[in-house]
Amino acid sequence: MLNRPVTSLPGVGVKKAQALKGLGLQTVRDVLFSFPRTYKDFQAVLEPEEVQPGAVQLVHGPLLQLRERPISQGRRLIQATLGGQLGLTWFVHHRAPGPSFLYRKLQRAREVWVYGLVKEGTLFPEMTSPEVYTRPPEHRGLMPIYPLAAGITNNQRVNWVRAALRHLGELKECLPPELVGRYLERREALRQIHFPSDWASYHRARERLVFEEFFLFHLGLQRGQRQREGIAHQKDGELVARFLQQLPFELTADQKAALGQVARDMEEPRPMRRLVQGEVGSGKTIVAEYGAVKAVASGGQVAMMVPTEVLALQMVERLRRSLEPLGIRVELLIGAMKGKEQEQVRVALARGEIDVVVGTHALITDKVEYKNLTLAIVDEQHRFGVRQRAALLGKGNPDLLVMSATPIPRSLALTMYGDLDITEIRQLPAHRQPVDTRLIHPDRRADVYRYVLSRVKKGEQAYVVFPLVEESEHVDLKAAVQEMEELQRGLLSQARVGLIHGQMGRAKEEVFQAFARGELDVLIATTVVEVGMNVPNATVMVIENAERFGLAQLHQLRGRVGRGKKPGICFLLAYNLSPQSRARLEVVRRSNDGFFIAEQDLLLRGPGDLLGVRQWGQPYFRLADLTRDKDLLQQAAEAAKALLSRDPHLEGYPELAAELDQYPL
Repeated sequence: MLNRPVTSLPGVGVKKAQALKGLGLQTVRDVLFSFPRTYKDFQAVLEPEEVQPGAVQLVHGPLLQLRERPISQGRRLIQATLGGQLGLTWFVHHRAPGPSFLYRKLQRAREVWVYGLVKEGTLFPEMTSPEVYTRPPEHRGLMPIYPLAAGITNNQRVNWVRAALRHLGELKECLPPELVGRYLERREALRQIHFPSDWASYHRARERLVFEEFFLFHLGLQRGQRQREGIAHQKDGELVARFLQQLPFELTADQKAALGQVARDMEEPRPMRRLVQGEVGSGKTIVAEYGAVKAVASGGQVAMMVPTEVLALQMVERLRRSLEPLGIRVELLIGAMKGKEQEQVRVALARGEIDVVVGTHALITDKVEYKNLTLAIVDEQHRFGVRQRAALLGKGNPDLLVMSATPIPRSLALTMYGDLDITEIRQLPAHRQPVDTRLIHPDRRADVYRYVLSRVKKGEQAYVVFPLVEESEHVDLKAAVQEMEELQRGLLSQARVGLIHGQMGRAKEEVFQAFARGELDVLIATTVVEVGMNVPNATVMVIENAERFGLAQLHQLRGRVGRGKKPGICFLLAYNLSPQSRARLEVVRRSNDGFFIAEQDLLLRGPGDLLGVRQWGQPYFRLADLTRDKDLLQQAAEAAKALLSRDPHLEGYPELAAELDQYPL
């Protein structure tokens, strides 16, 4: 019965079925697993003298002092008291002559039951626009309220759920025996989530079903990865020892821990799938370099994919400095290279003559073949889609190391990267100082740019960043470029200024390289400078229209300054500062902790807004909430990983495997 269409339920015809399809309900099982969005608490019926302001309550009593009067343009005000001790107010639209429908209904009632939020009043507690019943509500206890569509009432949904619950016997327990004891039994959880006996029963039911949802999600993500055979790299030898000895600084404890985790992963026969996320400037690239040396020492090749050609050029320079003294050949492969140059690199890769290749999407084209790719490194993963990552892994099933300088709240990381193990680098190297961040009123804009010029005269450099929501929106781009040029001609006319945005092509790299060489004092840019730019002499960051950026983005941008010996300063210029915008910007102003900022961004904006549901492929959860349920998410991820390490094909858990096949990943 559970797999039959909704038309199998009493009162559901073709028209109703079409409306339910719009709610995502096509089978009886779907009805069972579509949960209430809230509940009305009809557990207690209070008398007027028993009400408590600040709570939603059901109150019963005689209706007294009823009156109605017009207030404006067809709106009327109805007032009454319940037993002379609870004030009641309704606003209704009624243009016709005579009393309104609600007033006539109340006139006929001697006693009523009202349900709503009780507030403090002048003479006694009050309710505004409460629901009103002239008979006792049929449902007692916690009444489920479901998402609705045109032509569908809540009572109908309640009745269909009751009908579906009669077939609960068909539903098997899907959790492994060792987990079932921790949570409510599955069938009882479904009964209690729809019709809770009380709030305690609701919370137990919700906990069970949220855990199940996260558990199935993680099993689905991890099952494929745990089944594949990978490359077991050799234990660290002479080449890795030489690499570590030549480092010009002491590794932080977090960096050492990260290297240890990568070493264990790479030495196992199971493919490494690890995300290393950390603070701006926390030294994640050292982890990537270590992995590259380890792979080459075992006879493998390494491909590092970065999101922009500017970053690819910077990364190649860095890797050549650190790896070529060890005899490791590092090459570049980007679209801007001439056809002949690209062909030479591709031939050398196929022959195994190149140890490490750095590039953009050029690395995953059909033309590129590797002789023995054993490690893929993806830098700034949030700039790439899942398909691009999969295309790189398709070049030989290498170990995968994902780097992100945009700290992601752990709950989001466990969903976006649920197939990856997560390493966090929170410590900053001893020389890195926090950036002084200031929120500036637009009236003081000229003062900010005078300060920029004063630092430029001392030989330092600065960034000025303008927001651009979508670089394909020509109007937005045109407006940003116009503002940039005005700044170049006006407040910053005394400085050597370069201007870059995402649609400039090769000229963009040339401008940035000039800035990196110190030939420009100020770089005015859109968010193309958000990640990876490393100019130690840059000490000042000005962010125009700061209220239009996400918190994590602001944190990334200010991380571009203060990377040398001199401290950095960041000015946030905000022009449309709502209370919510101010609260968000204050988080960045007060804290330099990217992980804390990311968590606050999640709390303020929610996972959908924070990431862009379509862009990120953010999973859809029926009941779970990433902010509220992050502890259960962590437990479920660990339980899934432990189970798959024991039984990667779920051969001993046929009910769980069958349930997983139905789970909408």
